Amino acid sequence: MNAYLIPLLLLLAAVVLACCFPSATGQYMVRVYLRLAGFRSRHLLLEQGELAFLEGGQGSSVLLIHGFGGDGPASWGRVMAGLIRRHHVLVPDLLWFGRSHAAGEPSLMAQADALEALIRARITGPVQLVGLSYGGFVALELARRLPQQVSQLVIMASPGMVYTPEDQQDLLLRAQVASAAQLFVPDDPQGVARMMAMVGSPLARAPQFLLKDVWQFYYRDRAPQLRALMQELATRQQQHLERYSLPLAMPVAVIWGSQDEIFPLDIGQRLALLLDAPLITIDGGTHVLPVVFAVQTLAALQDILQGRSPQV
Repeated sequence: MNAYLIPLLLLLAAVVLACCFPSATGQYMVRVYLRLAGFRSRHLLLEQGELAFLEGGQGSSVLLIHGFGGDGPASWGRVMAGLIRRHHVLVPDLLWFGRSHAAGEPSLMAQADALEALIRARITGPVQLVGLSYGGFVALELARRLPQQVSQLVIMASPGMVYTPEDQQDLLLRAQVASAAQLFVPDDPQGVARMMAMVGSPLARAPQFLLKDVWQFYYRDRAPQLRALMQELATRQQQHLERYSLPLAMPVAVIWGSQDEIFPLDIGQRLALLLDAPLITIDGGTHVLPVVFAVQTLAALQDILQGRSPQV
């Protein structure tokens, strides 16, 4: 066989797969990139499910918690590849996202239970928590539960205890939807495009076939659980906010994008003021900071995690 034929056939097969299954192919490529960076795929058995996570590096431990959509690698890929050089980094897929699953009732407390189990299983000393959007609520719950082990909390584009019903209504009006579940758990490719436009992702302008593939890969088969998660967060919002209003025992930093359409910058300013925390604003940044503004996000996190005074 011609020496050039095998590589050519492999390349052709890769192109076909990328065209037919772009989301799955992209996910595979991200995981290959992260494996080359030093991460390994692991799983933690839970009482009613399994938590998938990536782990790599040495040094102080950092746990990166993604938001409501995608999974750990899709949300943190370039950022986690930068942090592994100085830190022991763990990046889980939250339950009902990515490769994690559970049989119990979807809830914020179930997420915190799973990540608390991960911390106890894989981290013996202090841990620095970074929570993005929905992941910020999970991080707040972990900080409340483990005040002696969580040495630092970084809240990124997550409103925490300052979010009001008026803020929620403003979001629904901007997105032109009736509920948060309608925005964050799209029913079809058009819903994916709307959500991507709101979070500031270039995928908002993707062709129809790619939007359909994203919807099928990330949302179609897990929509009931994701809607249940969003509904639980909404119906128990007051209970969650009251619990998080208790003083935190560790230093806190807040990172926000100046052009965040999901949670506008004034929410971040209110949160930083309430927590007496530095607010690091990424100029031009949208809601998906680690994805679209990875370089700036990594720089801000490196300053915070290494104890340097961040640019505020």
